[in-house]
Amino acid sequence: MQFNNLEYTINLKRFSKKYILVIFIISFLLFDCSWASGQELIPPLKGKWGGTVLLQATSTGFTSSKDSIKFNILEQSNFNFKGNAESKNNGKKTLWVFEGYLGKTGRNICFINQNNKKILVGHIMTNNVIKLYSWDDENNRAIVYILSRKIESADNVESNKPPVLTNVISLKTADNESKAP
Repeated sequence: MQFNNLEYTINLKRFSKKYILVIFIISFLLFDCSWASGQELIPPLKGKWGGTVLLQATSTGFTSSKDSIKFNILEQSNFNFKGNAESKNNGKKTLWVFEGYLGKTGRNICFINQNNKKILVGHIMTNNVIKLYSWDDENNRAIVYILSRKIESADNVESNKPPVLTNVISLKTADNESKAP
């Protein structure tokens, strides 16, 4: 029985490319599930958020409300963040400072009013939508807020200027010359 070395080499190359690629993809998906699902572990929260009451529950049932809330998250360090807020309840505007944190998965969120220590808890539904729950002792009601990220309108941005590159990384070409992008 004669062994053909060239045929064995070609089959080995085909086998290795095919199965190594499959093993790599499966292991990558198993060990890095946050990347596989397209979700960031720590969502970026900095910026302005605003929303209204989705519904409120009282001892008489569910009712609607025109109350609103706005958050300006000024700083974020991993799972902790802080900033200032404005809430409007029954036409009365209140300004307050808050600190907050995210849960281990980066999807549960808690805001703590630093003035009166009231707590709002919720869930980050997407990177641009948060659902918050609050308890109002004075009026004996539970409140559900839906917040969305506020994005500056195009009118506030100077569209005539090209974007500014702040961190330019040099690229190596095939002949190892450094060139700016």
